[in-house]
Amino acid sequence: MKIILQAILLFPLFLFSQTKIDGFVKDEKGESIFGVSVYVDGSTIGTITDEKGYFSLLISSESNSILVFRNIGFKSEFYQINKITSTLNVVLKEEIKELKEVVVGQNFFSRKQMLKLFREQFLGINVAGKNCIIENEEEIYFDYDRKNLTLIAYSDQPLIIINNYLGYKIEYQLIDFQCKFQKFSMNSEFVTQFQFAGNSLFTELVNTKKVLKRRLNSYEGSTLHFFRNLISNNWNKKEFTLYEGSFITNPQSHFKQTKMENGMYKIEVVPKKSIGIKTKFVNQFNILFDNYDQSKIQFYTTEFYVDSFGVFTNYESIIFSGAIVSKRIGDLVPTNFLK
Repeated sequence: MKIILQAILLFPLFLFSQTKIDGFVKDEKGESIFGVSVYVDGSTIGTITDEKGYFSLLISSESNSILVFRNIGFKSEFYQINKITSTLNVVLKEEIKELKEVVVGQNFFSRKQMLKLFREQFLGINVAGKNCIIENEEEIYFDYDRKNLTLIAYSDQPLIIINNYLGYKIEYQLIDFQCKFQKFSMNSEFVTQFQFAGNSLFTELVNTKKVLKRRLNSYEGSTLHFFRNLISNNWNKKEFTLYEGSFITNPQSHFKQTKMENGMYKIEVVPKKSIGIKTKFVNQFNILFDNYDQSKIQFYTTEFYVDSFGVFTNYESIIFSGAIVSKRIGDLVPTNFLK
């Protein structure tokens, strides 16, 4: 599929060098499993196993992503794509889950209050977030840690999210959701820290010109956009500019880039001269996107890897704040979205 909208050109993944990944999925008894979802995390690329448990996918040979195997009643399995060298023989283990016990008085807020906060922080409060619908909200469980003023959410089943604004259906397996507050509250204005993690599969629902333009707007200024610009050394006032404090700085003085044989980019972060030896902190920079949106990035690692699509490693050691993290699930585009 090739879609042209004025200056916007969207290319599918098959325009890049590809590798075929195939294999069989069985249970612990050696029986083939039909209908297992096999997909590249965060993308639109996926398939299901046939009656013999067989699957086959064409995937970019330079992908830094995870291949996910998911089926109801089994524990999910994950494979690093760039480490797959032969036909896979995947064994899914049966998952026995205990029934959730509802404890009266366990939570200090009503489910309605917690669900409202979850929607705001997970989906977003902008027009994209407000146009998202979680079709199976009943699958979400909540806990509130009074001691640490933290709301925790989790789900045993993938959340089915319909993003009417960007024209996607997202199957999101929520692994972690934590929202910390300044005080005992369930109001977004008192949120001080927020994080969520999971794996996802995108399905395109519509691709009208209006929707394609919205996707581009959501992509621009995102972390995906930032890391693609980093590896292409594309820095300018219409894109991203890097600052040390309030002074613009040359990114090449702070990042050493090496393209590896597998197509990945190794990024080495030059440590800040004033830091102590014992600290894990390496360096931090201010980022300006389109000469307007202000963000900050902190590195707690001296090196990490980025693939050609902007998917990066060591995500737990690279901390963003500011405008770039205001984009939530409502603004999320697949990792194989290309401008």
